[in-house]
Amino acid sequence: MSLKDARSNLHLLIDAIDDEGVLNICREILEREKVRTQEAWDMISDEEKASIERGLADIEAGKVSSYEDVRKSIKERFNF
Repeated sequence: MSLKDARSNLHLLIDAIDDEGVLNICREILEREKVRTQEAWDMISDEEKASIERGLADIEAGKVSSYEDVRKSIKERFNF
């Protein structure tokens, strides 16, 4: 599932909630995660940030490998 699909699905789930208390809990969780993520982002180097951005761009472009493919490649490369 792409990031865009995950966001869309999350929006649909939130839109279906009628309980204000549950919505407040969701909001608090998301706000805390945003702060934690920003704090972590501020602690890493520009080189690390650029590397993360390149990785995210690769994911969005579909340049990914399955766990099984990576495992097979490592076995072949290192004769495991």
